[in-house]
Amino acid sequence: MSETDAGTGSPFGNGSASANDAGPDDEGETKRRGMNLWFRRLLSTTLVLLLLVGAFWYSSTLFAPTRTTGKPFVVDIPMGASASSIAEKLKAAGVIRSTLVFQGMARLMGHSNDMKAGEYHIQPGKGLLEIMEQLVAGDAVSQWVVIPEGKTTRQVGEILGERRLANVNEFHRAASRRVTLYGVKLPTRRPAHGFLMPDTYRFPKQADEREIVRTMVKNWETKVYLPNKARIAASPYPLDKLLTIAAMIEREAQVAEDRPLISSVVRNRLAKGMKLQIDATVLYALKRHKNVVTFADLKVKSPFNTYLHKGLPPGPICNPGKASFEAALKPAKTDYLYYVAQPDGSHTFTRTGQEHNAAVAKVRKLRAAVASGGAKSSTGSP
Repeated sequence: MSETDAGTGSPFGNGSASANDAGPDDEGETKRRGMNLWFRRLLSTTLVLLLLVGAFWYSSTLFAPTRTTGKPFVVDIPMGASASSIAEKLKAAGVIRSTLVFQGMARLMGHSNDMKAGEYHIQPGKGLLEIMEQLVAGDAVSQWVVIPEGKTTRQVGEILGERRLANVNEFHRAASRRVTLYGVKLPTRRPAHGFLMPDTYRFPKQADEREIVRTMVKNWETKVYLPNKARIAASPYPLDKLLTIAAMIEREAQVAEDRPLISSVVRNRLAKGMKLQIDATVLYALKRHKNVVTFADLKVKSPFNTYLHKGLPPGPICNPGKASFEAALKPAKTDYLYYVAQPDGSHTFTRTGQEHNAAVAKVRKLRAAVASGGAKSSTGSP
């Protein structure tokens, strides 16, 4: 047999086999490998799904109510509580499952600083988001509220209204009643305007406007009138006028040291028959706040405008705090007749018109940037 006739004719030579000549064992191995790969993919997919389902179930339980029956949870949120301390109180009371989730949701929804102080009764069955909504809305059995110094009666009503504790108009009507109708023994027949004591209060949700006014004026009697009763009786000014002076001091003074000095200016100008010319009375007459009082503002027609009318205004322009009332009661002994506000809120006090004009010129130089805005400012108060 020739060389070309020998063998199988395979280019690989004798004893080798082509892929088409694979035996049954090779085919089984391929199938087994395919099955293993499919099984591994199925197992991986199943594990991922189980993890996702588990994570969803776990996270959903964190948002779910801790219980759905029984008495309401009672939680007292103090004034100034942070989101983290609120979360701790809720967790301690059994209301929520996770403090971290609650804080995260508060941050995500922008409510970290929106939750209000008060005593809350939280019904079982409420989820985390519903609980947060209740705290943001201030839907409490009783609520803490801060009434700052120097607010008008309407502004006090607005603060209470924001907490859903009072209707603004009803509150104003309640404060317009004679103050002695609220069970206080004050030597006056004036309305409660001016006697609404600035303080931190806790009012029950069911309290009406008159009850709130009664609480505030009784607080004024306790903290301001009774400690100063003898001094008030000995003062040349009756309680009504002292309160009116105190309200102007409250609105004018930005630093504590200026209160008795402003009080002395008021007393000295009244004694000389001079117009008080106090900017705060103009702003009260305008019924809006302005950073700069213009010469045009000084002409506003109102009995409260002390640039137009001599003597004290008809009543208090705000509800002053204890410090301002005591400054009205005991002014510093000075011969000052003028003052002008500095950019830092303090005042420069002077004795003569010439000194005052020089002080005003100095202040105007300091406020050159403001003056260049186009508004002509008044010479300051008085």
